[in-house]
Amino acid sequence: MATNSTGSTKSVQRKRAKTTAKGQATKTKNQAKKTATTAKSSAQSSAKRTASTARTTARTTSTRTATEAGRTAGQAKGGVVAATEYVRQAAGTAVDVPVGAALTAVDRVNDLSDRLSTTHKREVEVRRVRNQLRRELNRVERRGGTARRKALQQAKSTRTRVERRVQSLV
Repeated sequence: MATNSTGSTKSVQRKRAKTTAKGQATKTKNQAKKTATTAKSSAQSSAKRTASTARTTARTTSTRTATEAGRTAGQAKGGVVAATEYVRQAAGTAVDVPVGAALTAVDRVNDLSDRLSTTHKREVEVRRVRNQLRRELNRVERRGGTARRKALQQAKSTRTRVERRVQSLV
């Protein structure tokens, strides 16, 4: 009888450890997603910065993510091996995303310097950006007009419906 109660106690302990490991893995996954989102927005805004700044940002972000993943992996060792592997994969993804974002930023900076190297290229780029902004502004204006007309039509139909109900009650 003593072995059964000890065995079930160990089973409960294993389940708790597994649940804890799963929770830690979920936290790591969410942190990796958050870090990836932050790195993506950082890469888009840093396209105008120098390549060394982008590399430094990626290095800092990846170090922080690797440290957090290492802590979580240390906690998961007492749990299930599968959870540890999941944490490693999440940490790898969390490290790869900022590095890729930094490389993308470097490519964009290099591309930008190529596009602005001569007077003619700068003028062409200005025209391209101006046309792109004009198209975007027109698209936004059309969308706003459509939404306004739809709201107006909906308000009119609601008013008509209410007036009819009131007339039917009188």
